[in-house]
Amino acid sequence: MDKPKSQEEKLRTHHNNVIPFQVDAAFFFERAVHYLDRHDLKNALKNFRKAAELEPDNPVNHCNLAGVLSELGEFEESNLILQKILKEIDPDQVECHFYMANNCANLGDYEHAEEHVTRYLELDPRGEFAEDAEEMLQILVQEFGGGKVFQERKQQDDNSGGHDTARKLLEEGKFLEASAFLEKAVEQQPDSTAPRNNLSLAYYYQGDIDKAIEIATEVLERDPSNVHALCNLAVFHQHLGNGPQLQEILEGLRKLYPLYFDHTYKLATTMGILGEHSTAYRLFRQLLRWGDRTDTALLHCVAASAANLGFLEKAKKVWAEIQTLDPDSETPVYYLNKVNEAIARGGKIDPVSYQYHIPFQEQFRIMKEQIQTGQLGTWRNDPLIRSSLFWALKHGDLETKVQVIQTFALLADKEVEHVLREFIKNPEEIDQLKRLAIYVLRHIGAEGPFQAHLDKEEVLLRVQSLPQDDLLTLQPEWQEVLDRVFSALDPAHGEAARHIAHDLWTGYLNRVFHAPPRIVKIANWAAALEYAVLRKLGVKATQAEVAAKHGVAPGAVSKIYRLLMQPAKSGEDV
Repeated sequence: MDKPKSQEEKLRTHHNNVIPFQVDAAFFFERAVHYLDRHDLKNALKNFRKAAELEPDNPVNHCNLAGVLSELGEFEESNLILQKILKEIDPDQVECHFYMANNCANLGDYEHAEEHVTRYLELDPRGEFAEDAEEMLQILVQEFGGGKVFQERKQQDDNSGGHDTARKLLEEGKFLEASAFLEKAVEQQPDSTAPRNNLSLAYYYQGDIDKAIEIATEVLERDPSNVHALCNLAVFHQHLGNGPQLQEILEGLRKLYPLYFDHTYKLATTMGILGEHSTAYRLFRQLLRWGDRTDTALLHCVAASAANLGFLEKAKKVWAEIQTLDPDSETPVYYLNKVNEAIARGGKIDPVSYQYHIPFQEQFRIMKEQIQTGQLGTWRNDPLIRSSLFWALKHGDLETKVQVIQTFALLADKEVEHVLREFIKNPEEIDQLKRLAIYVLRHIGAEGPFQAHLDKEEVLLRVQSLPQDDLLTLQPEWQEVLDRVFSALDPAHGEAARHIAHDLWTGYLNRVFHAPPRIVKIANWAAALEYAVLRKLGVKATQAEVAAKHGVAPGAVSKIYRLLMQPAKSGEDV
């Protein structure tokens, strides 16, 4: 009878019966693909890495590994592997340049992205990714101005210079000049969308929203997924109150996840303008991770979106950071005061603009104060204020349009002249406003003749045919003041007194034309003007005597007399 086997013998027998299971690179490759199909990137990465270790000379394994790393956001490590493939394993794997271009773009390194995508197209112009590479190169050139490779191409270099010129003109508020420049650019680059998008914005800033929508629509007919055109069109429809059209575009914008910094910035800003602050906040924080922490405009957008969501402490922290970076700017100070007030009362802050400026209403208030004191300030060339003035001239009420036209007398540049020339030709505007605009044109030195639509017909006005006293026809009370003085003056003073009255009165109105006082009581102004005339003539008369003659208070005469005799301040037209 056989003796029972010992435990050691049993183990040895079991080991001899095991069939070895050979695992090779193919095994890990298949497991990686399995995990990839289940969107388990972590395990897919682990198995692709093992496959690459087992077959270090197989470029496919390394490419797969680089691809998963890219999906996980490890763009730099992915590029190191792709560079190793080209240098050490298989230089013919030219698609690695395309992969590296995508990684660089995700890192915000657009110059190297351009170099790699250009290299890929040079090596394999009809390759698998050629069409995508062409599109990427076009975006890099149009949206980011191009790097070294782009600079080497003369024709594209010229286009880049044009793009920069147009952007500079828009930033400076020279919308008319920008429009003319971009119209030529569209003719020279009919297949390029960048100048069309900028032209659409230029028209919008001038208040010509119909043309703006037309251009944006043309871009989308050529490229239905163009981020800039979609964003522009959404803002245009919001201004017009076109709810259904806006919602249709907005649904598409919510689903966008742009690859490029510029596209993301445009989308984030647009979503903020449209009130989609949660999306804006997410996108701006993403941009901050990609970009430069010293970019005050970007930091302001982060703070604005946080404030609009009610994250006041976060917004306060960012504005304090901006104040450190930009100590001379009044913008962070303004918003820090506002957010501190909101925190103190435990309430919400008023909606915050995504523009790195103090709100337009506040700027307009400051602007009016500066105008009244004869100070032009920085608002004169501020594109936000200029575009708001152009918009108000087309879409504001009567009082607003009067204020805008009077303000144009201070701006007095070629763009203002063009806008006013177009305004006086519009049959939809009332004659009173157009006569005011014609006076401003003459006031700023515009050369005639002027084509206008007055008294329901087209007319050609020559400067020499216009009445010299047309200023007094712009406001009925202005003429009434002078007529009352003429009636009150002693005939013994002769025609000289009437000339002095006329010159004093029109001189004063010219000085304050951009911000004239409201004349409530004609008698007060007539008394003060008569007193000024008598002083010029050397006639002995007291303010009290003249006030009694017109039935007004001496204090009113004294106050208005000082205004009439106040010399023109620096920057005013006499």
